[in-house]
Amino acid sequence: MNHDTTIKLFVTALSMMLGAITNAEEPRSVKYAAGISQIIITDLGLLPGGTTSAGLAINSEPIIVGLATDSNLDLQRPFWDANTGAIVGFADNFDPAATAVPEHVNNNREMAGTEVISSGRLFRGIFWNTSGQAFGLPPLAGIDPEFGEVHIMAHGINNLSQIVGSSQDEIFTSHAVLWQNKDIAPIDLGVVGDSNGINDLSHVVGNIFGSPMRGFLWRSGSFIQLIPLSGQVVSEARAINNTGLIAGKSNIFPVVWEYDPGNPGSAPRIQQLPIPAGFFSATTTAVNDSGDVVGYAGSPNIDSHAVLWRNGIAIELGVWPGGHYSVANGINNLGQIVGTGTVAGDNLDHALMWTVDEGGGGIPCEDLVSFQVRCKPTGGGGHKLQARLPLTDTSHSGEQVTMTVDDGDPIPVTINGDRAQLSINNPAPGQHTVVLTDPAGCFPPSVPSCN
Repeated sequence: MNHDTTIKLFVTALSMMLGAITNAEEPRSVKYAAGISQIIITDLGLLPGGTTSAGLAINSEPIIVGLATDSNLDLQRPFWDANTGAIVGFADNFDPAATAVPEHVNNNREMAGTEVISSGRLFRGIFWNTSGQAFGLPPLAGIDPEFGEVHIMAHGINNLSQIVGSSQDEIFTSHAVLWQNKDIAPIDLGVVGDSNGINDLSHVVGNIFGSPMRGFLWRSGSFIQLIPLSGQVVSEARAINNTGLIAGKSNIFPVVWEYDPGNPGSAPRIQQLPIPAGFFSATTTAVNDSGDVVGYAGSPNIDSHAVLWRNGIAIELGVWPGGHYSVANGINNLGQIVGTGTVAGDNLDHALMWTVDEGGGGIPCEDLVSFQVRCKPTGGGGHKLQARLPLTDTSHSGEQVTMTVDDGDPIPVTINGDRAQLSINNPAPGQHTVVLTDPAGCFPPSVPSCN
């Protein structure tokens, strides 16, 4: 229900007003098969004149919150309607000389996050009310307010408006804390570290700083360390749901701990989650009340792929066609997933959303023979861009695949017998990138030249 933000933190001055953008980029989606699952990935686009966006958290309203640069390269905090992909408002910044980053949103559209001050040397914990208005959180009682207010981080918020994070004392020791509301000093949880998530039972998870780092579960005034996998030494707790599931990591391995939330003596039991093929490590970021866990495999912002763990199985969510990485940052109780990834064409970060349907269907890669693309000269100096997709038999005749040319909108192509063919007359001179986007991941993009 909470996540440890994995996107880049941009530090830039900005001021903003609440409102709505009506001329932002239209969202666009592609669908592809992953095993027995059908995945729809939606690019939420950019603000007008902006260059980058990121999806950070999602609630069950369903509303997505994130960051996006505007035409002045200032960072804004848009709200997207997850059902339509439209921007429906914005949250405030707090200090015009810093950047407030929302990390989690509850079902009331209240948010918690951290403002980066002075190039990352100072931090301020921020609470946003349902209208998007930002407030700085108070430090631990007895700490000099001038010092304390810029040594605070906030990471999670539950539906009771309780907030968790950390607050440093005057010798720079970080205390995991719980704010009962935005106006009063937080409760010291008795842990030197940071708290990342809180559920609606007021159970808190976070990490104890030290060598090695250990995750913790705090409830009813006491905490217990989260034991790592056998043979490992580090444990990290990232998120917690309302049914007794904690998502985290043990060294390089994604894990969950399960405990009985109604039994104070219940000891959390650890379970390793699988790492998708082709990756050596994975990280969890969020968990919903159905026990779905999301995160990423690989290195964030380099070669990672967003991942959903459902019923003990890792479902690789993939990247936008032509992009090189993706990260899942949040999931709601409807199963909608948000994150960030590069998009072909501009190769910049875009806010992304995934939905996963386990009903099956679609065309598996093993039913496809090859993906052949060429640019054929025609009379009069023109060209014809042709893509050909042979299948193993005629069992999919009448169904559709989609192909994307130069990062445009996906083009539906109907299968006729045992093949699907796309033909485009007189494309622009030069190279063209043609991607089979549904089903995705079966073949690499083809880049013919029309000269």
